[in-house]
Amino acid sequence: MPRTTPRWTLSSALVLATIAIAAAAGEAAQLRGGVSLAVGHRNVDGLGRWDTAIDRMTRTGDLVVTTRLRDREFPGRTLEYLIQTVDGVPVHGSAISRQLDVDGVTRSLLGTLHPPIDINTTPALSAAEIVHLLEYTHNKRIVAGRQPALVVLPLPDGTYALSYRLAMSDGRFYFADAGNGRILRAVDAFRRQSAVGSGNDYRGLRKKLSTTRDGTGFLAHDRLRPAEIVTLDARFNFHRLDRLITGHFIDDLPAVSPVWNANDVAVDADNDWDDPAVVEAHAYTGWTYDYLYARHGWQGLDGANGRILSIVNVDFGGPNALAAPPPFGPEGTGVYVYGRASDEAGEEPVTSLDIVAHELMHGVTHFSVSRRTGNPLGLDTDIPASTRLGPESFTDENGNTFTCDDGWWCIDGRFVLGSAQGSAVNEAYSDIVGKSVGFFHEDAGATANYHTGSDQTFDLGRSLANPGSINILDGFPYPDAYQNRYEFAVARLTTTDVCNPPPCEDADPPPRIDAVEEEEDEVEQEYSRFVFVNGRFAFSLGQYGYGGEHWNSTILSHAFYLAIEGGTNRTTGLSVQGVGDAGRAEVERIFFRAMTDLMPAATSLPHAAEAIRQAAADLSPGGEAQRAVAQALIAVGLPPAQPVTEASPAR
Repeated sequence: MPRTTPRWTLSSALVLATIAIAAAAGEAAQLRGGVSLAVGHRNVDGLGRWDTAIDRMTRTGDLVVTTRLRDREFPGRTLEYLIQTVDGVPVHGSAISRQLDVDGVTRSLLGTLHPPIDINTTPALSAAEIVHLLEYTHNKRIVAGRQPALVVLPLPDGTYALSYRLAMSDGRFYFADAGNGRILRAVDAFRRQSAVGSGNDYRGLRKKLSTTRDGTGFLAHDRLRPAEIVTLDARFNFHRLDRLITGHFIDDLPAVSPVWNANDVAVDADNDWDDPAVVEAHAYTGWTYDYLYARHGWQGLDGANGRILSIVNVDFGGPNALAAPPPFGPEGTGVYVYGRASDEAGEEPVTSLDIVAHELMHGVTHFSVSRRTGNPLGLDTDIPASTRLGPESFTDENGNTFTCDDGWWCIDGRFVLGSAQGSAVNEAYSDIVGKSVGFFHEDAGATANYHTGSDQTFDLGRSLANPGSINILDGFPYPDAYQNRYEFAVARLTTTDVCNPPPCEDADPPPRIDAVEEEEDEVEQEYSRFVFVNGRFAFSLGQYGYGGEHWNSTILSHAFYLAIEGGTNRTTGLSVQGVGDAGRAEVERIFFRAMTDLMPAATSLPHAAEAIRQAAADLSPGGEAQRAVAQALIAVGLPPAQPVTEASPAR
C-alpha cells in the first residue's frame, strides 16, 4: 500500500495563526505532519480563526463529530470531540477536543490536525484477510471481534499509511499495513505495575470488607456500593488467570457476558478474612471508588457504575500489578490484577492502597478517554508531538557507531527520537490519584506521602516530591523536567530484541545486557534499546519496545506535587508557591477534569500540560490554584505554548 507525504497549500484552512505545542517545549518537538492546537478563550483571535477553519472542515467532512457531551462541571456547556478523516477513514490520533460555552461560542480547542492527506483509502486486503493472515503468522493468536478498523496511520517521518487497527489475545493493539499485512506499530494494552466482614492486611491492620453471604461462606463481592466490586482469586493457577483475562476475548462473547463464576471469587468461611491480598485489594478498591465519587463525582471506573473486577494471588515472577482494558477481562470490560513479591524472608502481596488506586485510575483514564473520543486504545501517544530530530550518528557504550540508514526512522540523515509520552501521561495520572487517595483517607489510617509503593517492603516506587532522588539505573535518575526526559532512537524494519535469557521482558526498567536474541515478530515502528537524554546517547537496554513511560511520568506528577506543596525544581531552578493542604482538592479536581473532559486521545506531555492549564482556567479562573498549576508546569519545563504565524509540516 503506497504511503504519502503531507502537503500543505496556501488555500488550506489550516494555514492560520495557531498555538503550537512544539513551542511549549521550547524546541522542535514535532517533525512533520501534525499541527498541535492548544487555544484557550483568552486567545480570542487565534481561537476564532481556528474555530472557523474547524467548522469549515466539519462541513466538508474532513472532520467528523464523534461525541457531544454535557459538561459535568458546568451546566449548559458542551464538550465535543471531532476526528479527522480521509474519504471517511479516520486519521488515527488526529482529533480536536472542543469546549463550547452556554451560548455555543467555542471556549477552547485541544488536539492535533494533519494537513490534507493524499492517500488511496481502498485496502488491498480485506478485514477478513488481515485477520486470517495475522492469526496464522502470529502463532494462532486471536483477533478481537474479528472486525479490525481501517485507519490512516501517521508515521514517524511525517508520511502516512493505510492500516488496520486491531487487538490480539497477546495483550497488544496492532496496526497492520492494509496492503501487505505487515505490522507497522504495536501498543501494549496492559498497564503493569452485601454483608460487612473484616480482616487483617499485610501490616496486620484491620480492614472492613463489604461481602456477600454464600451457601458455604462469604464471597468478596461488594453489592453495597452502586458499582459492584468483585475480587477474584487466581490461586496462583496460570490457566485460571488466562481464562479470566482472555476467555471473554477468545470466545468473542457479548460485552459484560461473564466467563467467571462463584468458584472464581475469593471466599472465606466466617467473614474474618485471613488472606491479606484479598483484604487489601477488595477494601482499597472500595476506598478508591469512594474517593472518585466524593472528590470528583465520578461513578466507578467507567463513570457509569459498571462492575469492577480484580484478580489477586497471581505469580508474575516478581512484584508487579497490571490493568487490562476492554476487550480483556472476565466480562470484556477490563480487569485489575495484583501479583506478589517473594524473597528468602517471605511473600508479600502487591496490593497497597496507592498501588490499587494506581491500577484503578488506569481504568478511569481508559474509559473516560475512549468513550469520549471513540478511540479503543484510550490514551495513546501523539507521534508527531512526541518525536524530534536526533543526531546523524551516535556511539554506544561498547564503542559501536550507528548511522541513520534503512534500519531506522530518519529525516535528512538524522535519527528520529521519541518516547511513549501518552503512556507517560497515563502513568503520571495513576501515580497522582494513587497518592491522592492516601491523603483523602488519611484519617482512616492511610499513608499520606508522595512516594509510590511506600507501604510495600520492596521498592516499586517513584518520588513525586523529588524524582531525581531515585535512580532508574546507576547515574540516571527519574527526570523532574521535560528537558531531561528519556527518549529512544525509533527503529524501522527491525526484529524485536528480547532479553536472553528470559524472563525479563516485563522488567521495568528493562535490564542493560548485551546478549540478545531475535524473536519472530517484526514491528516496523518500535522504540529501540538505545536511550538518549537531552538529544545525546546515554545508555542502551537489553530489549526493544519500551517507551520510557514510567520513567518520564515523574515530569507531570512532580508538577502536581509542586502545585500543592510548592518548592523549587532542581533542574530549572524555578520556584512554585503551592496552595497547601487547603487547596489540595481544587488542584486534584483540575488535573482530573483535564483527563476526563479535555484530554485528546493521542497526547504528549506538552499536550497534557495545555489541557491542565485549560482545566485550571475553567475551575479556578484567577484563583490561587490556577496560579500554582501554571507555575508548576513552567517549573517542570512545560511552559505555555507560544503563537506561531503559520502552520507548517516541518519545524
